[in-house]
Amino acid sequence: MNEQRLEQYQHIRQVAKSYVSGLVSFAKHPEADPKRIGKILGFYHDGQMIFQSETDVSVMMDFTLAEKIYGGKSIVDLEIEANHDLDDERRTILEAYRSGYTSLFEVLGMNQKEHSISLYDLLRDDDKTIIDVNLSRTVDKARLLFFRIITFNDFSMTSGISFVFGSNKKDVLLRRYRAELRTRFMIDKSVTRFLIFHRLNRQLGQGIELV
Repeated sequence: MNEQRLEQYQHIRQVAKSYVSGLVSFAKHPEADPKRIGKILGFYHDGQMIFQSETDVSVMMDFTLAEKIYGGKSIVDLEIEANHDLDDERRTILEAYRSGYTSLFEVLGMNQKEHSISLYDLLRDDDKTIIDVNLSRTVDKARLLFFRIITFNDFSMTSGISFVFGSNKKDVLLRRYRAELRTRFMIDKSVTRFLIFHRLNRQLGQGIELV
């Protein structure tokens, strides 16, 4: 892999972790009410937040940040509109998140030397390649990944979390998703898709990968 591209990926990943995650703040964006989000995701019960694992917090962060659940806008949208003093780097990251989307990907192959993973987008009928140092070392062809893909000029990456499924669950996942999309539509297609796969991950998943 081009060393400059790898350094760029690592730098953007680090900036995104510190800056983007910091946007999910009730003080900064009062719209991001954790109780409301917890209820939508099924984490909030009887007056308290109940997580099955530490990774649930990251799931909640990703959903809160990137899904358009605030009057048709996301926290990313609100930040771009409200903050006119963004530097070029932060604006580029926010715009990449804004144009990102979630999907279910089939792992076609890994290249550890290039830190890359070749994927097939099962919902969009499209081939994709992402850079991910950790996933390229741990994932294999027996896996399906549901994540938010974020694209920059020279590479694509995940937003930071992936729901992991066995490849033998492909048919049932696609069947359940398409059926539930017709019957459980909520707010918009992207929000509904995230909620469906969040629920499917709890029922059929193998865990959550964090990067």
